[in-house]
Amino acid sequence: REAAVLRRLRALGSVFVLHTAAAAAVLRLRRAAPWLLSVIDCFFVACGVKCSSMNAIRLLLVACMMFAGACFAQGAATVVFATGEARIEASDGTPRAAQRGAAVQSGETLDTRDGRIQLRFADGAGMSLQPSTRLRIDDYRFSGGAEQAGEDDRSFLRLLKGGFRTLTGLIGKHKREQYRVDSVVATIGIRGTDYSALLEDDSLLVHTYAGLVEVCSSVSCLQVGAGESVRVPGPGRAPERQAGAGRPPAVSGGEMPVAPQLPAPRPLDVPEAPHPGGIVAP
Repeated sequence: REAAVLRRLRALGSVFVLHTAAAAAVLRLRRAAPWLLSVIDCFFVACGVKCSSMNAIRLLLVACMMFAGACFAQGAATVVFATGEARIEASDGTPRAAQRGAAVQSGETLDTRDGRIQLRFADGAGMSLQPSTRLRIDDYRFSGGAEQAGEDDRSFLRLLKGGFRTLTGLIGKHKREQYRVDSVVATIGIRGTDYSALLEDDSLLVHTYAGLVEVCSSVSCLQVGAGESVRVPGPGRAPERQAGAGRPPAVSGGEMPVAPQLPAPRPLDVPEAPHPGGIVAP
């Protein structure tokens, strides 16, 4: 009997929460598009629906739209694999384990701690995060086009510490002005490329493997071609080209893993086991 009462209370609580959220959505809709509610009401009248039932049906419709939106919401990236104690932090700071197949949303932070994380972004980009790295997905949006990025698509990331290597996807290839990686030292823009970045002690080191990268501090910008490396020594300092072009920069715990060329974007096919190096091409 107690279990039945608890189940009924949970059901009533869920109905109350859904009703409250739907009512708030109806209020916002009334302010933003009152004509739409008028159309719905006219349809109800034409179908012979009583006025006393209109609000309930209206709430039900909005609730269905909210549920459909939640079901079809697209994440920013998917974890291809993760090792060690790597985790994902929600926008409110709540952590969860970074597991293979886990979705990463815009506004969340990846923290590799003692492990590694490999990501596949919705636009087909691949990224490999080395140990002791924190990367936040500030604002990511992809419309889901198979051939080209849309007008509103964007990829704005922030490297808080550590290093990564990445191969750009459709956003980096077709909407270059809508791709950016910020840090406390400088900002990285791209021209469709394969590059790595390492942030240690407020010093940013960038190496380009293929394509072209532009590194901009508050002082000046410098383009980094294939086989070249650039360092920004600290905040308010100009980027400096490094000697020894053609060799990737050394990072903590060894060099960044070499990543093979990724194929054209397609649905994620998670591998059976982690590849020992680089970004896994499904």
